Amino acid sequence: MTNTKQEKYDRAYLRMAIEWAKLSHCKRKQVGALIVKNRMIISDGYNVERIINYRANEIKKYDESFIEKLKLKMPEITYIYSQNSAINFLKVIKNYQLETLWMNTNLMCIGEKTSSILNEIKWKKIFLFNPGEEEFLLYKI
Repeated sequence: MTNTKQEKYDRAYLRMAIEWAKLSHCKRKQVGALIVKNRMIISDGYNVERIINYRANEIKKYDESFIEKLKLKMPEITYIYSQNSAINFLKVIKNYQLETLWMNTNLMCIGEKTSSILNEIKWKKIFLFNPGEEEFLLYKI
């Protein structure tokens, strides 16, 4: 699939999540979500009653072919949703010496604490956002 076609899908999914959020009864925490796998929506909804903490195992070593493919086509946008994600993302960048390649990627961070972890790398564009504002950031780029 071409990048422009994927971007159209991504924007459509974000718009759908925003519409789900509007259906929420709670005016303070309006959250919509979609789970998409292979361009198919497998779940959707709004306002989770309780946030479930989960733990993911850190990937210590990535497949070299993955890293080589990544070097050839760096993403235009990367969303970082937590401090732990930022720490692990920074480890990957440093371990595989990808600092200079990520310079032109638009970095979207959910808050200042998250972005401060990644400030070691001199990103050209860092955007801060609140939950639910992801789609609006796409139009700023």
